[in-house]
Amino acid sequence: MIASTQYRFAPRAQAIDGAPLGRALVLAIFAGWTLFSVFIYSRYSMLGDAQAYLEGGYGESSFTQGRTLLITRIAGGLRSVLGMDVLVHLAFSMFAAAGVCYLASGADLRGRQRWPLLLILLNPNFGVWASVTGRESLFVGLMGFFMGAVLGHYRRGHGIGAMLLAALAAAGMVYLRAPFGLGAALFFLVYLMFAWGPRLRLSVGVRAMFFVLLASVTLYVAWPQIDAFIGGEVLPQARSYFTVTSATTRTWVDLRDTGDLLANVWWMAPLALVGPTPMEVLSRPIMLPFFAAGLIVLGLLLRAAYTALFKLPEPPRAVVLLGWLPATAMMLVAYTPFGIYNPGSGIRYACCFLLFLILPLLLPSARFATAGQGRVGHVLHGGTAEGMR
Repeated sequence: MIASTQYRFAPRAQAIDGAPLGRALVLAIFAGWTLFSVFIYSRYSMLGDAQAYLEGGYGESSFTQGRTLLITRIAGGLRSVLGMDVLVHLAFSMFAAAGVCYLASGADLRGRQRWPLLLILLNPNFGVWASVTGRESLFVGLMGFFMGAVLGHYRRGHGIGAMLLAALAAAGMVYLRAPFGLGAALFFLVYLMFAWGPRLRLSVGVRAMFFVLLASVTLYVAWPQIDAFIGGEVLPQARSYFTVTSATTRTWVDLRDTGDLLANVWWMAPLALVGPTPMEVLSRPIMLPFFAAGLIVLGLLLRAAYTALFKLPEPPRAVVLLGWLPATAMMLVAYTPFGIYNPGSGIRYACCFLLFLILPLLLPSARFATAGQGRVGHVLHGGTAEGMR
């Protein structure tokens, strides 16, 4: 029969076996990636805009974006103080590492629960760009603080300071890379609605219908602006940035408008996330590590989606389905034009949101469910959960 059960929002205290993810290990991983990127990877490929930031290549002009000028000033100031480029890269890398440490602490990752995060940290598609001077390392740090604040609030069930930190981090991510930052902000909004919203005795299905209706109305109203942004800015930028003379450029790709992108995103998004195809690896064996890394990322995303759909108890399952899934879809659609034109260069953009892809795997409820603990009692400040008994 149908039974309505009230749950607490924070998970019940339960013993978690295994050692926590040490801060020293995270710092060492980021430092190692910085040294690898600066002294090895840079010999075969440019480190994006890192050198331009260090040398002040982006001066004040009507064409320079404010965030670009901000990073240039930060990098230039650090260079004048530290004196060596590698130390500036390390400074940016340590900010990203600090965010990841806060994430690991907020999620209280222990034992096997550490592996999804470690697979991202040890992934070259993530490590190369998250550990050098640029928007990516700052974005990764902010993403770490954001996820750590949300997961920490979820575990404890209280903490206005954590929510303020998450809001500031989300605002920073929107400023640095708007499409990815808006995805995180969407998830945060849904989380707040469940955590602090009114107590409504509604099932997940009813809530999903409400969110779909609200999203449809919002999309209908904002569609002209969205279409103009994608067709007038995103696609031309992707073509201009990633169709330069390069062995990894896919000259057969031609996304002319928003309709082309949305009609082909179902196969372009997974390919953009993985990177090179097997045939491209055969023609350029140097791409094999990045192909393997891309497959790991895709596998983690599929595992996270499976966990969200079938493994999580209520109410975190509702938050993840109504918040994390739409936010992830938004990020992937925004990334697809860049990753599909040039898998070699596109990974610089992808590293910004790779941490977010594994969020369902970091929830305490995920480890309890996979450990056979069954449903864990929760209260959702926003309502109740209904289940079959």
